[in-house]
Amino acid sequence: MNYLMAQKIFVDERSTKILMAALYRPRTALDIGKVTGIPVAKLFSRLKVLEKKGLIKKVSIAYAIDGRQMPLYQSMLFDAFVFMENGRLKATFQLESCRQKDYTVDTEALL
Repeated sequence: MNYLMAQKIFVDERSTKILMAALYRPRTALDIGKVTGIPVAKLFSRLKVLEKKGLIKKVSIAYAIDGRQMPLYQSMLFDAFVFMENGRLKATFQLESCRQKDYTVDTEALL
């Protein structure tokens, strides 16, 4: 992985906005979209990636006026450490469960 690819991952404005919007309280995807300004189609695809990587999860379900179920998403991010080591960009995320995930090896999977 080259440096520019790593930089794109960790300076990804959409992922950062999504994680911050759902950090303190669970939100529906529509609420996250309103807060962040991210188009719904792009938001759902990014939520799937973040959920797959364990950075966000569905914690509950809300019901719309018409009875539709809408998942509530909560950011699992507690802390993040981004640093350079031996000329490589590395990151460790500390999740709420106090486990740490190291995305150094497979950072391209976050895209």
